[in-house]
This record gives sequence, C-alpha cells and structure tokens, in this order.
Amino acid sequence: MNRHIMLIGRAVGRGAFKGAALIGAFVIIIAAWWWDASLLTAAADENLRLIKTVTGALPFNWGSKAESALRIFGADRALLLIEGVAIAKVAMLGTAYFFRRRRQPML
Repeated sequence: MNRHIMLIGRAVGRGAFKGAALIGAFVIIIAAWWWDASLLTAAADENLRLIKTVTGALPFNWGSKAESALRIFGADRALLLIEGVAIAKVAMLGTAYFFRRRRQPML
C-alpha cells in the first residue's frame, strides 16, 4: 500500500472524527437546552467563575483586562462548546472501543 495514501486516509479519518465531534457537541447543547435551559446558564456561570479565578492569578491589573477581553469574546460560551466536543469525543471513542480489532500478540 502506498504510504502517501495511508497518510491521506488517516488525515481524512481524523478530520471526519473532529467534524462528527463538533456536530455531536451541537446536538448535546441542543438536547440540554430542550431538557432544561437553566443547565446551560449554570454551566456558563461556572465557566465565568473559572475565568475569573484564572485571570485573578495574573499580576498587576492584567487580570481585569484579560477577564474583560475574554468576556467580550464570549469565552464562557466557547468553553461550553469545548466541553460539548469533549463529551462527544468520549462518547464516540467509548462506542468505537467495542468495535476495534484486537491485535494478536507477536510470538
């Protein structure tokens, strides 16, 4: 098998996995919103509390500037999407684990 074809196949597979994880994250967020929208608000509030804690450790007045910039860019909601991607990836890998072929030990 050509080595370049294998590399291209792996890249396509990884891209498909990442795309499926992103779509899965949106599905998880929509499902959470339909089930109980206050869960998303509570998660965003916890993410904002995490941002305040991390930026509070910065020296001088950099913490307040960094916190303001992160709030403007919507970092608390972006963290929700990242958390959704992580949950989707764990679910996909957990499902795929049972379908993986086991390699025979070499003698």
